[in-house]
Amino acid sequence: MTLTLVTDSRGTGGLPVLFAHSFAGDLSHWAAALEHLKPRHRAVAFDFRGHGRSPGAVGRYSYDELAKDIGAVADAQELERFVLVGHSMGAAIAAKFAARHSRRVEALVLVDPPPAPGAISAAQLQQILAALDKDPCAVVEQFWDQQMFIDSRPEVQQRLLAGLRKMPRRTAIELTREAFAVDASIPLRRYAGPKFTIVTPRNDAPLSLHHVVPHMKHVVVKGTGHWIHLDRPDDFNAALDGILSQQSSPTQSRSVI
Repeated sequence: MTLTLVTDSRGTGGLPVLFAHSFAGDLSHWAAALEHLKPRHRAVAFDFRGHGRSPGAVGRYSYDELAKDIGAVADAQELERFVLVGHSMGAAIAAKFAARHSRRVEALVLVDPPPAPGAISAAQLQQILAALDKDPCAVVEQFWDQQMFIDSRPEVQQRLLAGLRKMPRRTAIELTREAFAVDASIPLRRYAGPKFTIVTPRNDAPLSLHHVVPHMKHVVVKGTGHWIHLDRPDDFNAALDGILSQQSSPTQSRSVI
């Protein structure tokens, strides 16, 4: 069954850029980036199934199934080759898509992606999963408070919490379980194209993907929470411009904004 996914497409020229949002997010998270890019690029964002205004999944939610949404949007928008940008959950899903469809992905940009396994202790993970079925929104909100909302602007926090509270219970439970089960470093190693991350200082650690996966360049943006493109849109757009303008040799480098 093919789902009709809601999209926002701006601009007509240049290398296309396709954006994939995070858990409990929607295409509006990329509005500033779309507007910034449209004079020079075709820029497209969409709502994953079960998010925003797109319909919910018929079966179980999984990153493998959500990766099909990227392909469906690219096909519908007639994007043959494009830069794929994914944030958080969308980053892990983008990595899966790129590994399977490398000929279509000109470059891969992961925005504060989840780290490799081991960043969360087994005891903490067990506690999170045990509480998930009882109240998934409370579990996610507590995790965000402790980890993701550090240095995030209050209005961004309220926006994210509003999106979380709108999520269907099943969607929240299944995708949260999936988040802790997926190792994005595996598909990233299979994708041979240019790979970049844009991260917060807290995600510049030994288990961060750009330190675990060879040949990943990264940019660190200071003074922001997990949703870099919402907290610091100008800095995010500057980092993305730098990536789009120079896809140089695949050796690791680091810059700080």
